[in-house]
Amino acid sequence: MKKSFVALAIMLASASGLLAQEYNNDAHLGIKAGANFSTLRLGDDNVPDGASNGWLARPVGGLFGNIPFAKRWSFQLEALYSMMGGTYEPGGNADKLKQRLTYISLPVMLKFHVSPKFKLLAGGSWDIKMDAEVKNETTGVETDNGDFIYGDDFAATAGLEFWPGYNWVIQARYIHGLTEVNRLTFSPQNYNQAIQLTLGYRFGKKVVPVPPPPPPPVVVDTDNDGIADPDDKCPTVPGLPKYNGCPVPDTDKDGINDEEDKCPTVAGLAKYNGCPIPDTDGDGINDEEDKCPSVAGLARYNGCPIPDTDGDGINDEEDRCPDVAGVVEMKGCPAIDYQAHEVTFASGKSVLTTAGKKELDLLANFLTKNPNVKIGLNGYTDNTGTDKINNPLSEARAASAKKYLVSKGIDESRISTTGFGSANPVADNGTPAGRAKNRRIEVSVQ
Repeated sequence: MKKSFVALAIMLASASGLLAQEYNNDAHLGIKAGANFSTLRLGDDNVPDGASNGWLARPVGGLFGNIPFAKRWSFQLEALYSMMGGTYEPGGNADKLKQRLTYISLPVMLKFHVSPKFKLLAGGSWDIKMDAEVKNETTGVETDNGDFIYGDDFAATAGLEFWPGYNWVIQARYIHGLTEVNRLTFSPQNYNQAIQLTLGYRFGKKVVPVPPPPPPPVVVDTDNDGIADPDDKCPTVPGLPKYNGCPVPDTDKDGINDEEDKCPTVAGLAKYNGCPIPDTDGDGINDEEDKCPSVAGLARYNGCPIPDTDGDGINDEEDRCPDVAGVVEMKGCPAIDYQAHEVTFASGKSVLTTAGKKELDLLANFLTKNPNVKIGLNGYTDNTGTDKINNPLSEARAASAKKYLVSKGIDESRISTTGFGSANPVADNGTPAGRAKNRRIEVSVQ
């Protein structure tokens, strides 16, 4: 028993030589002392009616060591001289007994470092019996009852530590005995139970590294510009005092220094004094690429406006006949020598008259000369009759006109037709002449 205590003490002392090298890793060895507030917890067997137990304060002290194995985890090993015990009253007129048990306690606990000051502990303890005494409080007689106490006791324990300073620690632990203490079969079962409060001191001092003194200042002018390196913002490049030892800056990085650059914040060219290539007409195309530098235009026309090839005032992108001067009404194509109301049909039918075909010949001639033009034929009637009759009639007449044009060699894909019935009159339907003008086939360029 004593050899075990000595062996553990030597082990902790040997480990301290290594642990003491790195205090900041929280590896340490120390001593502690305090008190066990203990009692003998009664079991369930052989407890007389009216029996009770009480708490007593007993001293505790010894060594503790801490061995870290992770950032917040370590093992706490302790070797303690520990006294426990308690009072026992069998009840009735029996004498009150006070029992004292002396152990070498060897707790092994897992410690979690919540913070530099607070730690949580939990583990087990092996308690090796050294002595046991009982005192009769009624008669005052003390006797050695070591033969009636088991030699070893195993307990579970958990608690916390508070470190108010680097070397000092306050620990509070609860100890719960797991094995029966008393070996007498006729006496009540009892187990150790205690709250342990201790004050500990860890050996060693906190090592704070002392920084080496700064080297004496050395005045160096690496770039030989007359400005010492500590004051030179560009110590390896010769510069000017007005720029804190740096060369004349080139803010826009265009190779022209700011003192000669008329546009110092915008990258440019030397031939424009450091400014970008100008865009005189503001069309987003610089003058060197703009074929019309004084007139705003488009990139697809090299900076020039949209052209009007035939000079009819309608630009080529909107002109259906860009090579032939035309009129707005025909979307840039020439006006057609064509009278819409002259395209006549048999009464109430969609059959073209000879006069109507002659008028459509003019339209066919126009389409032949302008092969890129597509047209729409819009059929109309006067207001004689109902929409139920007029609407399909106007569609049929427009289709008849298309059929005639196709017969003249015009591709039918160039012609679309629509019937509007009596809608959109161009003359008074109250007169025969007006109704004649309203019966028509109008042409629109698509």
